[in-house]
Amino acid sequence: MMEQLSGVTELFGFGGGDVALWRLTASAAGELRPVAEALAAAPATAWWWDPVELTDQRQLVWEGWHGEQHAGRGLSGVEAAMRSEMARRHAQNERDAGRRKGKRRRRGAPRPGERNLGATWWSAPDFAPGTWTTGPRGGLPALELGHFIDTFFPFGESAASVARLTLDAGARVAEIRGPRDWQRLVSRFPCEVTSSHDGEWRDWGDVDGPWYLPDWAAVAGHYDGVHVTVGGFLATCGLAQPVGDGHTMLAGWVPDATLWLRDVVTDHRPLGVWRGDPDDCGEWEEILAGWWPHTPE
Repeated sequence: MMEQLSGVTELFGFGGGDVALWRLTASAAGELRPVAEALAAAPATAWWWDPVELTDQRQLVWEGWHGEQHAGRGLSGVEAAMRSEMARRHAQNERDAGRRKGKRRRRGAPRPGERNLGATWWSAPDFAPGTWTTGPRGGLPALELGHFIDTFFPFGESAASVARLTLDAGARVAEIRGPRDWQRLVSRFPCEVTSSHDGEWRDWGDVDGPWYLPDWAAVAGHYDGVHVTVGGFLATCGLAQPVGDGHTMLAGWVPDATLWLRDVVTDHRPLGVWRGDPDDCGEWEEILAGWWPHTPE
């Protein structure tokens, strides 16, 4: 089952061919519903909707990662990184609002209805890689090694440090088990991201903006983390959902990943370094064989 999950989600890219395929799939929704219901009822997929396991989370940092300095050190510094990113976003929104007040469209900017190929398509914030966590599964020390998406993932042979985290038993985690959970989260804590996401999401969702994602700083006032279950990711990814006067979308998120907004780690234990080339992996057995513990010489 994990083999099929990895292959399907990793190829769930935001390309023109995929848009056409999704529209064809939508037209066959009635015929496919029994298949989806059987999949959801299968014993092998029961864990796809499980809440985050706070006693055993795995944090992964890629070799040569040049992101936030706190990456891979538990959740130290994640709150400062989150506040910094949201401050940049709000400043950008203020600049965009100023430009909309009677100023001309800048030369080269996409006109309404045009696709902006430089737009961002992923929903995860910049501070996610190196801080978010997944559980271990099916022989992998961290589910993130399964190469389910291309976001924040290196190409070619790579090494990744994996650590085991234990989180506070009282940690407040928002669970995303389906589209309505994501829609409610964004509706409650909206932050406009039209300037960065409009082109890709408008083309993909076939609706106009404005576009919204969670205001992570506002979410942090109520939750310590946001966990997107495997089932929640598969049911929600790529759907344009109404929020206020616009829409939202979940995309580019590792299935089962928890985005942490506060440092609620009670134990941090390095497990070692794994090396492999996930691009060469096809069958799930090859994914398992494609990663091996690396011992420095």
